[in-house]
Amino acid sequence: MSGSLSTHPWEQELDWRNDARATRDLIGEPAHLIVAIVAMVMEPLGQGPATVGFWSLVGAGVLRAPVLIPIWRRMCAQTWVKLLIAWILFSALSIAWSPSPVIGVDRLWSLKAFAWLPLLWPLHRHWKWLLGGFLLATAVMQGIQISGEFFHCTYKGVSLATGLRHPTMTGLYNGIALSCWLFLSVSAGWRVVFLSFPMAALSTFGFFWANQRAAVVGIIVELIVANIVLATVSKGWIGRAVTRGLIAVVLIGCVYLVVGERLETKFVQVSKEATASLKGDAPEIVEGRIAMWKLALAGWAKSPIFGVGLGGYRSATANIEVAYKLEDIHNYDTPHSTYIMILTESGIIGLALFLAWTAAFFVRAIGCLRIDTIRIGAFGGTIIWFSAAATDSFHTRGVFLTIGVIMMALAVMPVSARTQRI
Repeated sequence: MSGSLSTHPWEQELDWRNDARATRDLIGEPAHLIVAIVAMVMEPLGQGPATVGFWSLVGAGVLRAPVLIPIWRRMCAQTWVKLLIAWILFSALSIAWSPSPVIGVDRLWSLKAFAWLPLLWPLHRHWKWLLGGFLLATAVMQGIQISGEFFHCTYKGVSLATGLRHPTMTGLYNGIALSCWLFLSVSAGWRVVFLSFPMAALSTFGFFWANQRAAVVGIIVELIVANIVLATVSKGWIGRAVTRGLIAVVLIGCVYLVVGERLETKFVQVSKEATASLKGDAPEIVEGRIAMWKLALAGWAKSPIFGVGLGGYRSATANIEVAYKLEDIHNYDTPHSTYIMILTESGIIGLALFLAWTAAFFVRAIGCLRIDTIRIGAFGGTIIWFSAAATDSFHTRGVFLTIGVIMMALAVMPVSARTQRI
């Protein structure tokens, strides 16, 4: 590959081993990498394991701080990171005028998932191992799903086919893993291609077992957007996109042979919901979402510029009535949309900062993709996350936010010689 290996001059590979600071590296880069992969695997296993994994990774970052601080400074000098910090700081500031500051602090604490960015960033030379760590985590979760689907295991009365933490998270993991395996099947070396087919099939099973509409929305948008972006940055990708589509069709056919009845039922359900929505008769779940969004927007109207304050959603909407009689939507602590939630609690300023950060992030991600097209798996994962976020409040729950931040880190971390071939 010709040209610079990175999108900015400062990102030329840093050989910390020849730096005097390396003598203060208490655990070393290999141990940091192992902790990161273990933390990824522990994330979908439950809140307890996820907490242990995350704080172990934080500990590794603290122990390596003398070496990592120069790298973190350079990372924070980038526009997309500055905008992310600005959004987080404004969200924190909005607690000052929130009617529920305690809830606001809890909301702010959920954003600690963004710490994965600086903790993974220095490991950019081992990008393929980090991607492998995510795929391994998904495979472990799929093993849990299999135990629930075929061996009728249960967890708190719920089938393990939905995973151990949350069905929406399980759907996101499987959708992103499926996207990664499909891209690898037409992009990587023959050894990876040989592995990608059965793993993509397993991800397809897991995706349908999780049975989550948010993930379905995300992967549909990803199939369109990611392939269009690839077609513009990589020669010859149109043929690969067609091949990828054919592989996806074959995989769905294989899944149909095993769980055809359930798959057919799901397709019929989605078809009926889509038809009803086009006729103006939205199904119950769509009506519920629309009612929540109307409620949130009515609350936002009370303070359109600065928002009602982080954590103030329920207080701001408590006395607002919306025409929806099937259930009391006031019982929900979010409107089930990341973008509407941010608009309500942080106002136009907060949403503008969030969208500006998102735009700057994708500018950076496309720049990395131009240099190394293998990044498309992680890029597609971020497309899935940002798309699915429209139908759920992902930033208020670490269980949803973490997987998105991991994909963001993999999509935009520096490109080095070691990460161009898998």
